[in-house]
Amino acid sequence: MLEPETTRNVVEWRQARLEDAAIWVSVTRRSADQLHFEPEDAQIARYKEESPEMQAQRYLLWRDDAPIGRLRFFSQGTTAQLDGLVLLPEAGGSVAAQVVGEALVRAAALEARHLKATYPAAYIASFASAGFQEKRRRTGMTAPTNLFMPQFPLPNSLRIRQIAPGESEQVGILLQRAYANGPDNLHADVASWRAEVRAIQEGRFGPFIPESCFVVEHSLDRFHIAGAILIHLERGIPCIRHMAVAPSFRHVGLGQHLALKAMRRLQELDYTTVLLYVTLGIPAVNLYHRLGFIEDGPTYVEAERMLIR
Repeated sequence: MLEPETTRNVVEWRQARLEDAAIWVSVTRRSADQLHFEPEDAQIARYKEESPEMQAQRYLLWRDDAPIGRLRFFSQGTTAQLDGLVLLPEAGGSVAAQVVGEALVRAAALEARHLKATYPAAYIASFASAGFQEKRRRTGMTAPTNLFMPQFPLPNSLRIRQIAPGESEQVGILLQRAYANGPDNLHADVASWRAEVRAIQEGRFGPFIPESCFVVEHSLDRFHIAGAILIHLERGIPCIRHMAVAPSFRHVGLGQHLALKAMRRLQELDYTTVLLYVTLGIPAVNLYHRLGFIEDGPTYVEAERMLIR
C-alpha cells in the first residue's frame, strides 16, 4: 500500500487539449525557464494555431488538481523525444526524476531505440542519474539590431547577396561542412541538412524572413557557398537559426559581415531585437559578444540515452 505522502506527490501526464491553452501559457509564464517576448494573449493564440501534429505532442503535468509543469513528447522513427520541459518552482526536486522515469517507460512502449531530451540545466542531475549522455549545452542570447561597429572590407573575390528560394541544396552542403566534427553536427548526412534548410524556408520553425537571410559566394567556386545566415521569427522575434562559414573561409571576418548585414536589414524591417541560441564553448560565442549579444535566458542541455543495445 502506498504511503499517503507518496500518492500526493505522484505526477500525472495529461494530454493538453485545445481548451487548456490558458493553463499551458500560465505554466510557461510562471516558470523561470522561459524568455517572455510575447504578451499572454499572443501566446494563447499561437497555442491554438498549432498544427494537429504539434498539438498531439503536448502534455500538462499535474499533481492532484494543480498543474505543475508541461512538456512535449513524441517519436520519429526509432527515436523518442522529450522537449520543452518546464516545471514550476514549487514543483519540488522529485518531479524531474518522475518525468524522466515516465519518459523512459513511454519510449520503451513505443519500441524506441533512443530517447533524446532537451531540458533546463537545473534538472541535469535527474537525467544524468538515469543514464543520459550530454551532447551539448545551449543558451539564448539577444542583441539590439541598431548595433554600429566598423568592419573591414571583404576580399574582392567574396560577395554577399540575399538568399534565393532554391538554394537549399548548396546551403545544406555548407552547414554539413561548417558543423562537421563539432557539437552542432546534428545530422548524419547532407540530405538531412538540406531537409532542414527547406523546413526553415517553408516556415516550419516559424515564419521565414528571406529579406534578412544572406549567402556568400566566391568568384572562383560557383558550386559551393562560403557562408550563410538563416533567420526566422520565434515568438515574434527574429531568431538566427544558423550562421555558418565554410572552414576554408574562416578568420577573414565573414561571420561578422553576415551578422551585421542581417541585423541592419532587420532594423530596416522595424525589428529592434534579434535572438539566437548558441552552443556553449564554441568560438562563435566570442563573436556574438562582440556583436552586442548577451545571455538572456536559461541554459538548456541536450542529451540522449540508448534504450535497446
